[in-house]
Amino acid sequence: MKLFYRTLLGGMVFGVASPIAFAQQQLPNSDFEGEWTDCVPWTSKDNTTVVTQKIDDVTVTGKNPSGWCISHVIGINGLGATLVGNNEPGYESNSAIKLSNSPNSLLSTQTVPGYISLGKTWSTSVMGSQNDGGSFGGVEFNGRPSGIEFMYKRSRGTSKPDEKTTVVAYIWKGHVTQKNVPGNIEAFGTTIAVDMIDRDRCVLQMDMSGSKGGEVVPSADFELIAVVNADITDDASEWTKFHADFDYKSDAMPEMINVIIAAGDYFGGAEVLGQGNTITIDNVKLLYAEQANKYDGYLNVEMKGQQIALNQPSTIEITPTADGKCDFLLPNLTLSMEGSDMPLGDIKLKDVTVTEVNGIKTYAGEEKGMQLMGGFITADVTLAGSIDGDKVNMKIDVTWNGIPINVTFTSGTSSIDSIGIDNINATVEYFNLQGAKVNKENLTPGIYIKRHGDKSTKIYVK
Repeated sequence: MKLFYRTLLGGMVFGVASPIAFAQQQLPNSDFEGEWTDCVPWTSKDNTTVVTQKIDDVTVTGKNPSGWCISHVIGINGLGATLVGNNEPGYESNSAIKLSNSPNSLLSTQTVPGYISLGKTWSTSVMGSQNDGGSFGGVEFNGRPSGIEFMYKRSRGTSKPDEKTTVVAYIWKGHVTQKNVPGNIEAFGTTIAVDMIDRDRCVLQMDMSGSKGGEVVPSADFELIAVVNADITDDASEWTKFHADFDYKSDAMPEMINVIIAAGDYFGGAEVLGQGNTITIDNVKLLYAEQANKYDGYLNVEMKGQQIALNQPSTIEITPTADGKCDFLLPNLTLSMEGSDMPLGDIKLKDVTVTEVNGIKTYAGEEKGMQLMGGFITADVTLAGSIDGDKVNMKIDVTWNGIPINVTFTSGTSSIDSIGIDNINATVEYFNLQGAKVNKENLTPGIYIKRHGDKSTKIYVK
């Protein structure tokens, strides 16, 4: 699958105890399994007629899934009424939506675009000219999702098989009004104009050249907060997953959202529409960045056979990103060498594989060419470990210029803290690496063995 889209992840909230500032609100009827009702297309003439079309001598009523609006058109008093979407078997479910760029039922050389929206769909035309349309409005919303995804199938007709499919989602606050927008189809004369609130192009702050309507007036509190504007260009005969991230432009609290998915090029205009181009969609849902799980513990670091960090207090962060995947972070790894500190920086691994068996999670990941010390050195990093309840064991192998740096992280108490009660009053003794006992008052910089009762640990003296 070939996807082209703008990407910018929304801010991720770290820390297990961090408050969630925004609700994780979902889209209405996102699996389309809810009620499907008769469609009454919106027009500026306050149309109240259910749209129907005779197909193969059978009169078919246009339907909308609850919470959504398909771009069926009513034509001129019912003449030219055209259906562009219908209920199909879904992805492991009963219902999905198939959208099609369809020939107008009255004038087959004209193509009606198939798309769906959380707002109201509309179109205007006067005998095939002065064409315009789209979506306006949306639904109330106060979430801050990181992205959007859905399952889809896609096919192209013969007239314009290269036409792309468009996916648009946008979040905003306040309102923007365009004056004198025509909103119905007429055979002759002029259409009736209305002041349209939150027209898609206006909210997205697009160039309005070639669009119908007058002055665009935003409210004082209007703000575009986040946008997805994505294309799908490859066909898919089997169910395929689409994903795109929101490009956040503001930290403001959201008030509205609209999602538009089109069979073709939504903003391309009538001249690019290809009859027979379709997309079938199901399970349209918003994604939210997972919070990082933090684990406190201790680091031991060994380099070239020497212990250079022993029971150093530290914290790791594990952030779930998808099923069976996570990001791993060991922040600010610092090595103490020859009496001075050498800060390597953050050890970050993305797309770490997570496997869970009987409640025990195992982790495996690798990162080649990791930039450390502000890019001064480059290293390869391999991660292997497990989490069993509150017991965390991680092995982080860093290879720098052929030099192995072996880092282990263990949650819970350090080996020093684990000295038993029987050892509290025991004598503390120090030995060099050759096994000779040394006076603790005369220790020079280096590595020593500290023995306290029956417990022995390595220490580094600066």
